[in-house]
Amino acid sequence: MMLRASIDGTGLDTSDHAHQARATLLEEFVTAVVGDDSAEADRMRAAVTDVLGAEWLIDASAVIANFEMMTRLADATGARLRPEQLDAAEVVRAELGLDRFESRRG
Repeated sequence: MMLRASIDGTGLDTSDHAHQARATLLEEFVTAVVGDDSAEADRMRAAVTDVLGAEWLIDASAVIANFEMMTRLADATGARLRPEQLDAAEVVRAELGLDRFESRRG
C-alpha cells in the first residue's frame, strides 16, 4: 500500500471501496455546504479535513464556489439555454427531478 501511495502521490487508499467512501463523503460535504444547516456544514468540513486532509477540503470548496459563481454569472447576464439544449437535457432533468424546483426556467 505504501508503494502505491508513493507512486500516485496521494497517500490515500486507491481501492474501489476507498474511492466510493471518498465520493460519498464529498457528496455529503457538497449537500451540507449548499444547504441551510450551518452546523452540518461545519461538521462536514471537519469530516473532510479529518478523513482526506485540508488540501481536499480546499479543492472541493473551490469547485463548489466555482459552480456557484458560474450559475450567478449566467443568471446575472440573463443567459438562457437554446431550445435544442433544453430538449437534449429533458431526460436528465426528469431523472434528477430538476423541473420541480421553483427557480427552474424553460
